[in-house]
Amino acid sequence: MQNIAAICSLLQVSQKARVLDIGCGDGKNTLRFQQAIGCEKITGIDGVRGRLDAAKKRGVLALHADLEKRWPFKSATMDVVITNQVIEHIVDLDNFIMEVWRVLVPGGYCVVSTENLASWHNIASLVLGFQDFSHHLIKRAHVGNPLSPHYNEKTASWSKKDNSGFDDSTYPHIKILTLKSLIAVFEAYGFSFEQRLGSGYYPFVSGMSRLATWLDPFHSHFITIKVQKPKYK
Repeated sequence: MQNIAAICSLLQVSQKARVLDIGCGDGKNTLRFQQAIGCEKITGIDGVRGRLDAAKKRGVLALHADLEKRWPFKSATMDVVITNQVIEHIVDLDNFIMEVWRVLVPGGYCVVSTENLASWHNIASLVLGFQDFSHHLIKRAHVGNPLSPHYNEKTASWSKKDNSGFDDSTYPHIKILTLKSLIAVFEAYGFSFEQRLGSGYYPFVSGMSRLATWLDPFHSHFITIKVQKPKYK
């Protein structure tokens, strides 16, 4: 996916970096992040137990944790936190951001990637009077937007088929942010904004999509930002 490449492009090479992947799933993308950083090891946590065995087999130090609560790490023990396609599932976003802050060392950074509420296909859907594509209103089925290829599919079944690793015990997409609001919520908790990228730009594909996201990341399908926890003075 283009957003994985975007995440990797924002990661700094550091062999000794202590890296945490929030929502590591089966660890496939976690290993791509590790390769981009060049670190000796990488830790991952996920709220779904079923996929952690696969992550462990790939060499990820994978732990089960409730992402809505305090994470099983001491404060200031991570140099890098990565969270890809996770915050849209989080109920208590305040706690989530505070946990990112807590586990990061001063000067550490976080790379966040999620869907974009202001993508052109979401905007077009709202103009037509439909629900945006990104939100999942209920677990029973994906409703509100007959234009969606997943319309009326059971949300949990779609997630499993889509390999996201979420099941009936987890929340569907409940918080979809714009690029500006994604930056703002992290700045509200003291993070400094470093970089932003967009990826995927409907209806364009391939090279045209990459050009469009470079020119206009605010309306891309996925948004990715890098924020830093300031160093203490």
